[in-house]
Amino acid sequence: MEKTILEKHIFDLEQSLLQPEVRQSSEKIAELLSDDFCEFCSSGNIYLYNKGDIFDTDRNLSVIDWKIKDFSIRILANDVVLATYKAIKYNREQKKMVSSLRSSIWKCFDGNWKMVFHQGTPTE
Repeated sequence: MEKTILEKHIFDLEQSLLQPEVRQSSEKIAELLSDDFCEFCSSGNIYLYNKGDIFDTDRNLSVIDWKIKDFSIRILANDVVLATYKAIKYNREQKKMVSSLRSSIWKCFDGNWKMVFHQGTPTE
C-alpha cells in the first residue's frame, strides 16, 4: 500500500478510536485492538486489553471534542507502522483543554490493521 494511502487509513483508525460510539462498543474496540494490546497511559498506568473491554463508561463523551495534529507514520516493516501525533482533548462542559503526545504501533493481521501498542504523554 502506498505510504500516503496507508497514512490516511491509519489516521482514520486512530480517529475512530476517539469516537464515543467506538469507545463504548466492545465489538468495535475488538476490531481495532490486537488481543495482546498494551497502553502506557498518560496517567502513568499500564493498561492491558481484555476482550470485551469498553472505555470511558463513566463519562459523558458527548461533551468531549478531540483534535489530532501533526500526524505522521513511519513504516517499520511491511506489516508494522508507527504513528505519532499530538492529541488535543477539549471538554466543553468543563471548558478544559488537555494535550498529549501520542504514539501507536499498528500491525496488519490478515489484511486488517490493529493497534498493538499505544502511549500517551501529557504536554503543554
